[in-house]
Amino acid sequence: MGLEGGDAAALPTSLLSGQSGTTITSENNGARQSHEDDNRHSDKSGNEDGSGTNDDNNSESSGSSLGSHQAAILATLLQGEQSEAIRAYLSRHESFNTGALCQSICVLAGAGMSVSSGIPDFRSAGVGLYDTIRPELLTASELEQAIIEDDPTLALDKGMFLRNPLPMLELKRDFILGTQTQRWKATLAHRFVELLHTKLGKLTRLYTQNIDGLELQTSIPKDKIVNVHGSMGAAACELCEAEVDFDEFCDKVSSNIKDITGRDEEAPTTSTPITCEACGNPTVKPTIVLFRGSMPQIFHRRTAEDLPDCDLLIIMGTSLQVAPANSLVYRIPPTALRMVMNNEKVGRRLGIMYGEDSIR
Repeated sequence: MGLEGGDAAALPTSLLSGQSGTTITSENNGARQSHEDDNRHSDKSGNEDGSGTNDDNNSESSGSSLGSHQAAILATLLQGEQSEAIRAYLSRHESFNTGALCQSICVLAGAGMSVSSGIPDFRSAGVGLYDTIRPELLTASELEQAIIEDDPTLALDKGMFLRNPLPMLELKRDFILGTQTQRWKATLAHRFVELLHTKLGKLTRLYTQNIDGLELQTSIPKDKIVNVHGSMGAAACELCEAEVDFDEFCDKVSSNIKDITGRDEEAPTTSTPITCEACGNPTVKPTIVLFRGSMPQIFHRRTAEDLPDCDLLIIMGTSLQVAPANSLVYRIPPTALRMVMNNEKVGRRLGIMYGEDSIR
């Protein structure tokens, strides 16, 4: 069921009310300003990482800081182009979302969930990795550089990494170190999913195709998150799968891997491999899934557990072009609803219907 036009009915109090019992709508300018201030000064949001979560002991303090913050997030969500559609949808389905009919919500998220954080993507014309890559800067043979120039995805290919791990680490150096320092912050889309857990208590699982780890800045429990394509926020050996302390890995990336952007004056001028202490191979990397690599087994385990009992699948910020993640769309029960939060209509070939008369 896609989000399209609708009336501007008030949002259901079950999702928008703060703990003080005050319903927040898009008219609440104070709440909106509060959230904007939180984005600019993350250390004022309750945690140093800007997650906006507070201790339960503070939830009933004056003004109900936790409820106000969550309400501010929703108030800001409602300022976008689809605000009326979101209002109408939630109003029509309040009894479903909060009643006995809906007990399990799964979310399938893609790159659109993180784009407003400023993380560089792969495919954007003129600025994406594939358009800006300069193979001649990579520590690779002339043949490897020529292959990467013809097909930039091969710099992130498993076979290439096993032959020569340095091009991948050099390309991802800035991303790895930026993830460690939390240079990029969780977006409103992440906060929306967080509310499904903290306010409704019905989030079964967040399946994210993103490797940025921004969902870890929220209060969503780690066991409710499945990183379909792995995560930049952890490290392990590609061969023996031995886990590596992420901070120690980042220290080695900083000291061993050259900065091809030229921005880090303290970076080494040449790259040296990062060796696995368990097996001795130079194959330590972030736990992202490389091209031609295997999907994490937890994806297959969790989908088998979650999908048969799913009542609502929320699809957000994804083109639904990549398998097997897009299989969630048709693997949920025929009685389950599908809600699409996207700039464009997606998934019609997978069975998603759009329009006022659509039921799935």
